[in-house]
Amino acid sequence: MDILLTHGYFIRDDPHEQAVMKPYPPLGILYLSSYLKAAGFDVGVFDSTFQEPGAFRQFIERTRPPIVGIYANLITRGSVVRMARVCRELGSIVVVGGPEPANYPDEYLARGADVVVAGEGERTLAELLPHLDRYGPRNLDQIRGIVYRREDGQVERTEPRPFIPDLDGLPFPDRDAIDVAEYSRVWRDHHGQSSVSLITARGCPYTCTWCSHAVFGSSHRRRSPQNVADEVALILDRYRPDILWYADDVFTISHQWLALYAQELAQRRIQIPFETISREDRLDEKSIRTLAEMGCF
Repeated sequence: MDILLTHGYFIRDDPHEQAVMKPYPPLGILYLSSYLKAAGFDVGVFDSTFQEPGAFRQFIERTRPPIVGIYANLITRGSVVRMARVCRELGSIVVVGGPEPANYPDEYLARGADVVVAGEGERTLAELLPHLDRYGPRNLDQIRGIVYRREDGQVERTEPRPFIPDLDGLPFPDRDAIDVAEYSRVWRDHHGQSSVSLITARGCPYTCTWCSHAVFGSSHRRRSPQNVADEVALILDRYRPDILWYADDVFTISHQWLALYAQELAQRRIQIPFETISREDRLDEKSIRTLAEMGCF
């Protein structure tokens, strides 16, 4: 194994989610997994969602990955720091990413991380992994999109890495690396139906003060309607969900794209109920009607 990817969310530690029980897989690390596998890396995934915290230590002890990549956000900060400590104790190099580490790299470097990825992780990890394998977490100044601690103790932020311009070029999330059936079972047990999530775009041009732009910036890059419809068709064929969750920051930013996507689904005779998020100022009568015709509820 070249890298183990994981995240710090344990549903057993989240009383609010235990009351709701609508969990979704960690799409971010699943995108990383599929990208790195396509590039020839041996990738493992530890999905912590339904695990006991102690299971992570046992997994690391058993598999001994040389590098562990951990996604972190505000909610999972504490568990991620504990997981990083376990990895360091057992000899793994720790790379963290996500909105929290990118905003607070010094704190994560001081609490167990060797490298913080700031921005999208696919290309950065593909360049970083061979370097770490050969040199360890040293002499990292030429790798764009990271924050690390130099040998003299100073924290160094390298040149930002440009965003991936063509999202259609990315493989679909590596859902086969996790137990999607367990997510479906939990959904059906609590709500009588199952749901699968996907994203159609990265980034958001708006500047809401409560939202982080640390990973995707203020850019807005959309996949083509055809590419998204291809993924939906695959999801329906492989996982048979009852509904979809489009997990975009703002699904209806482009009304032109929305219309084209609705046409693409109609041409393929794909009709499935879905949920999503939008903004009041990105909705009008036509777009609302289009959403309703597509199955939004």
